[in-house]
Amino acid sequence: MTLYLSLRSNVLNIRQFLARRTLWGALVLFTLALTACGPAPLGTGWPSISLFTNVCNGTAFESILVAYTDRIVQVNPADGKAVVLKNADCENRPPDSEGKLRAWDFRPGSGRQFYTAPVAIDDQTLLAVAYDQHIYKIDNTLAQANGEPQTIDGITGHSVTDVLVTDDLIYVALNAKDIVALDRNTLDVKWKANTEHGVWGKPLLVEGTLYFSSLDHNLYAVDAETGAEKWKLDLGGAATSTPVYVDGKLYIGSFARAVYEISTDGQILNQQPTVDWIWGSPVINDGILYVADLGGSVYAFDTANNLQPVWQQKVAGRAIRATPLIVGDVILVASRDQKLYWLNREDGTAIIESDGKPLVRELQGEILSDILLIEPGDGVDIPKPYIVVSTTATSQILVAYALDNGESKWSYSFQ
Repeated sequence: MTLYLSLRSNVLNIRQFLARRTLWGALVLFTLALTACGPAPLGTGWPSISLFTNVCNGTAFESILVAYTDRIVQVNPADGKAVVLKNADCENRPPDSEGKLRAWDFRPGSGRQFYTAPVAIDDQTLLAVAYDQHIYKIDNTLAQANGEPQTIDGITGHSVTDVLVTDDLIYVALNAKDIVALDRNTLDVKWKANTEHGVWGKPLLVEGTLYFSSLDHNLYAVDAETGAEKWKLDLGGAATSTPVYVDGKLYIGSFARAVYEISTDGQILNQQPTVDWIWGSPVINDGILYVADLGGSVYAFDTANNLQPVWQQKVAGRAIRATPLIVGDVILVASRDQKLYWLNREDGTAIIESDGKPLVRELQGEILSDILLIEPGDGVDIPKPYIVVSTTATSQILVAYALDNGESKWSYSFQ
């Protein structure tokens, strides 16, 4: 089997790929490549987390959906406890044989693994795609599959990034090559867009055009209804993230150690170098683009001034995969070094606690997923904003901190 992660020899080769100690993804990607023809072994993935609005009997409440290893769970963002299984009237389901309330916990068995967050397709149904592309429709009131899972007819490859759902279609990226559009109701293949290597970033839909990056170095634009290619653009290195669209332009980084500003007709308008490869998506706030690289550095670029650098800081001891979270004057950065950093947005320097030390929190496992911001409001009973991070340690799947001072609020582990 061809090792699809061997990208163009003039940019990368597998020796370099495995030799770079700063790159969090080398071992994970290599393991996935070797297992591309079968189920993924436990421990090779990362948690996927997202906020989800439950609706029952006209009442809405928020939960955190966690997809990791062999299960999907829902967690209360206020206290970190498992969400109790409820019926459509918001009443607790009967307790188990030991008299304990049952938690929302979906485990399909058969060695299935999850790398991607489920998505709601109606008020009562979640759709989840396992690594081996088995697709489950899950009854939210039972945490059970509606019938047998389906696979994608005639398509090989595995699912390691979140799907995109519209009123009519479900877009599924595959880690070996290609992206497919499925009928939302029947899951039949409507079209396939071909790539030379894998698609590891969630696609972006803007005004009828689907944009997605690939390990084959290209950023693609295709017709969202038909899959017909509009253009593709060589980024000089593999790309693993979702492009960001702001004010008629696209922004993305790549393994060519650069961040790009691109027109919607596929022309590079501006680009700036970075020290190391970029894995995650940038974020743009008040005209400033923030992005992190796999060497542990964070950057700010001015989108109104040809992406001119505003500041650059070496923050973490190891790779940063997650997109920085911007809240007011604060930047939150999570790293493979198992630490969460609070930075000043103005210049990227560390925020200092009252004891004179940088505001940093150390966790039990690597942090590979994006950070969630949980705000007080309808469906979330908390006094002030929390931030939630996930780690690869099953003893600390989720951890919540107060946004303003890093106070630990709760922790959730797999039982």
